[in-house]
Amino acid sequence: MNKRKKQIRDLWKLVFGDSNSFIRLFFGRVYQDANALSIEKDGEVVCALQMLPYTMQFYGEEISVAYIAGVCTHPAERGKGLAKQLMGQAVDEMKKRGIALSALIPAEKWLSDYYRPFGYTETFEYSLKVYTRHEWFHPEPTCKVVRQVNEPSGEIFAYFDRKLRERPLGILHSQEDFQVIFKDLTMSDGVLSLALNKENHPVGMAFVAKTLPTASTESSVLIKELLYDDESIKKQLLYAITKDFGVEKAVYRYPVINNSVPYPYGMARVIDTERLIALWTATHPDSSISPDAMRALDIPALTARLLDYPYRTAYMSLMLD
Repeated sequence: MNKRKKQIRDLWKLVFGDSNSFIRLFFGRVYQDANALSIEKDGEVVCALQMLPYTMQFYGEEISVAYIAGVCTHPAERGKGLAKQLMGQAVDEMKKRGIALSALIPAEKWLSDYYRPFGYTETFEYSLKVYTRHEWFHPEPTCKVVRQVNEPSGEIFAYFDRKLRERPLGILHSQEDFQVIFKDLTMSDGVLSLALNKENHPVGMAFVAKTLPTASTESSVLIKELLYDDESIKKQLLYAITKDFGVEKAVYRYPVINNSVPYPYGMARVIDTERLIALWTATHPDSSISPDAMRALDIPALTARLLDYPYRTAYMSLMLD
């Protein structure tokens, strides 16, 4: 491990206090020197951030995304504008690299206002639904639900990738990233539950987090992502998961639809304005807004328009947040 990487790793652990297992996972399989920006003082890294590469499904096209993660400043150097300086450098670097869009997840609610001056605006939200086992009839079994123990196969990833691509505006995950997500989930006592048909092919999956305490004597599990071929598969997954964990309820995240209550999750900022305006125009031939009118918008307003906010079509999940 080179000196800079070690210093960024040590700063990360000091600021965020993550477990040694997560830090080993992140800096072993996710971190890349080329995607890290840092500021040094007297030969020591005192401020750093990561620009993690992702791809996004954008109305049938794929665009490049830089996910901003791990923005941290040494406690002794805070209040000097170092993180702001680094965020400005990150935007310039993303423009040089031809990145189309940047995204991030504020660790605290107040940080949304911190990132706003850099052009970031709310775009990614989710809804929550509660499944209660005793309120639903046990569905007629058409599949079996199992825990995935080993690193998922290429077929399992292919199913995951296909379901994510069904969303018009959604962050995608590479196969390597999928393996990291699985490893992080299992290190935190979570489970990847698979629904398999009679031929043992995946027809559904759920990323199940730890058991959550509730106000009552019951407890529930949190499902961070739930993918399935039809409603029957979904019901069988939820029924089997609650039985497996010995709980009555499962709380699961899903994209905002109709009148479901939205919860804020992530922000975005358009980087390559011309490319995204061209792609948006090509896929919205009946739109009343012209490309010139879109160019006249400020960056937050343009970002919101491109990502269909406030209709909340854009979605991302399973980020290492």
